[in-house]
Amino acid sequence: LRIAAGAVAIGLAVVIGHVLFRQMFPFTQPDDFVARGLLERTLWQAVLLGAGYALLTHAHSQSRAWAQWAGRALVAVALAHFAWFGFVLHNPLWDAQAVGSVPFANLLFPSYAIAAVAAWLAGREIERAGFARGRMAGDVVLMALALVFALSILRQAFSGAVLVETPMGETEDLLRSLLGILVAIAFLGWGWWREQRRWRVGSLVLMLLAVAKVFLVDAAGLDGLLRVASFLALGFSLIGIGWIYSRLLRSA
Repeated sequence: LRIAAGAVAIGLAVVIGHVLFRQMFPFTQPDDFVARGLLERTLWQAVLLGAGYALLTHAHSQSRAWAQWAGRALVAVALAHFAWFGFVLHNPLWDAQAVGSVPFANLLFPSYAIAAVAAWLAGREIERAGFARGRMAGDVVLMALALVFALSILRQAFSGAVLVETPMGETEDLLRSLLGILVAIAFLGWGWWREQRRWRVGSLVLMLLAVAKVFLVDAAGLDGLLRVASFLALGFSLIGIGWIYSRLLRSA
């Protein structure tokens, strides 16, 4: 009964806190939500994550079971809030949300950084709760967040503050394939440095997806020498990636 009452109390406290927090962002016009919606969600997720992390730190230092479970719940709520509202419903890649005009120094970075920390904490706590694959699930979420963040930054470079205002052109589409290969190489380097096989597997999966996109989508829109040049560039890229991978494994 005490646990149930505590859970209800924490849930009500979160709802009340959210109602009070929303008073700071009165969206009276549709343009208000476009201009400040991402800012409001990012700040609220930061509040949830900060409270959850503080409770987890208190629980681990004072051996408080209630603080541990309350902290885990708040971290899960922060991650779920981003997943549904920031990643599915109002992702700036397909919904009109102002992210800022300066690449990297904008709202995309804190939004995805908060989600990444929440995913890392969630994976750690799932593993501590007795589920061996909790860390793996957290790393898979981190890989997805890193890829979508990189694609969002590329989209901002061509579109500006609102990512859906400008249609995607052929140059940007080709750069998305190159970006996928670069992110895959970054995953490979991180997996080698941390000695984690799942990051190397994730690198391989992303690399195959990027190569498939080049063959099936990008090359289909090119003619003549441009198509030949794209295949040559892709071939040399794959040879270089294979060389890097073999060197990393040999050094490990």
